[in-house]
Amino acid sequence: MAKELTKEIAYEEIQKLFKGITPFVLFGTGMSCAVDDSFGMAYLKEHLLAKLAKGKLNPTQQTEWDNVIRSLDLGEDFESAMNGVKDDDLINKIVVITSDFVSNLDFKYSQKILNGNKNWPAASLFKKLVDGLPGTDRELHVATLNYDMLAEYAFEKAGIPYINGFHGGVIRHLDWEQSRRSIAYVDKAPYGKKIKSVARKKKHIALYKVHGSLNMFSTNDKLIENNALLYMPTPEGTERLIITPGISKYEKLHNYRDELLREFDNAIRKHDFFLFLGFGFNDKQFNTHAMLDKLKNRKCNGLIITKDTNDRIDKLLTEAENLWVICRTGTDGTSIKNKKYSAPLFLQNEELWKVDIFTKKILGG
Repeated sequence: MAKELTKEIAYEEIQKLFKGITPFVLFGTGMSCAVDDSFGMAYLKEHLLAKLAKGKLNPTQQTEWDNVIRSLDLGEDFESAMNGVKDDDLINKIVVITSDFVSNLDFKYSQKILNGNKNWPAASLFKKLVDGLPGTDRELHVATLNYDMLAEYAFEKAGIPYINGFHGGVIRHLDWEQSRRSIAYVDKAPYGKKIKSVARKKKHIALYKVHGSLNMFSTNDKLIENNALLYMPTPEGTERLIITPGISKYEKLHNYRDELLREFDNAIRKHDFFLFLGFGFNDKQFNTHAMLDKLKNRKCNGLIITKDTNDRIDKLLTEAENLWVICRTGTDGTSIKNKKYSAPLFLQNEELWKVDIFTKKILGG
């Protein structure tokens, strides 16, 4: 018979997840929406609909876009409706509109986060996890599907070293080996009666932006990062690399998939604890198979912290024995769920689904 879940049990069991094991962290749009709801898919959908309604489309493009609108009117979700877009020029229009929309929001909050006038709520959690990394493994693996750079600004503000595989100056190229060397330093250590110089790496985050980023571009068939173009129109011969909603757009990064995600895939294979922040498992383009296999079939530990749950999360909860879900209930309450217990735990007037509050109350930081 399933046991009753109490607050004491829930806190203790969730705290145990973090003892002696480092999670692989995947955060989604929910973390940006915690700064401004406008980062959400609903706002992007309305923006795209408004912009393309005013745009000049050729007959093929207009037919494809009309099919998207028709699918939405029939109740299909935005991700699925966008699968009907195949025309390359229409895809490019969508990428430009999407990147302009997100970059305007990114610009609005970049300095506010860097100056400490706006809080990215997961910053304290990442600081806690990085500071707690063991000396034998000084890398916290973190992935996101977000295009914006709010996390990077928050890492800078919090003094958390991070790398993302790119190395260089104004224009950076993908080179994980050189990227890791950038966070290395020389330390002095006793060696018998002498002092020996020892190469060490700072405790840091390895960040994988699996759907591209506002500062990621293709130029001369090469994958680069260029912050100088972050809020600028892309010059001729340069294309911003982001994967927008709809499976067909995956081709945009297809040629760079191995370069971008090889390290990401390797990191997933090494982990047995997965932490999801503001991630709703909505994106059909993103392959979460390896993580889901570990959660469901290998009984690895998992924790989902999200404002709102959905059918996909609820279904996963029934399939993964060691998965915990923390989400909002009512206007200011929290629900904590795990399939081993007879019923969810409801906490009134507690907002543990807010990552900064979770960090303070559960992890003590």
